[in-house]
Amino acid sequence: MAAIAPPEIQVYASFPKVLALGPDLNIHHSNWHWVHCLTIPIDTLKELKFSQKPFKWIRYAIGVVVGAEGDLSFTRDPLNVVNYDAGFPALTTILYYHINDNEKLRMFPIDPDIQRTTITSSLASTQCGRFRDEVATWHGNRCIVTGVTHDCQTAHLLARSKGDEVYHSCSQSVC
Repeated sequence: MAAIAPPEIQVYASFPKVLALGPDLNIHHSNWHWVHCLTIPIDTLKELKFSQKPFKWIRYAIGVVVGAEGDLSFTRDPLNVVNYDAGFPALTTILYYHINDNEKLRMFPIDPDIQRTTITSSLASTQCGRFRDEVATWHGNRCIVTGVTHDCQTAHLLARSKGDEVYHSCSQSVC
């Protein structure tokens, strides 16, 4: 019998196919496509206790990633907005983050490959060497994804320098 995957929340956001920042951005619907941006295991979200209203927290998190305000929907139809006061879903849930045309013109997505215009060294520095210890202390020497208390590898969610590996999914274990 195949193992059943634990329930998770998957979040999609609409991004332009052809990118031109600022007023030259083509906001016509034909230039936009849905991109899978976040996957969050429901059990992990419950354990981390970010919020008792998970849909409000997810709207905030995806808004940070996209760089624009919007609303979550269970469908690609923006009129089917979620109930932000609802509790945790029991089953895997797919959400779509809708932003209006004005927000599309102002959006500034977090993209670790596009934001860096200069190459910096990936060699360990004194500050980089303290990163793991500081993160471990901050989180009680526990992996925030698995809860395991043994030695864990830390990871930047945004690249520290060009070419660094970045973890885009909360469900991807780095231990």
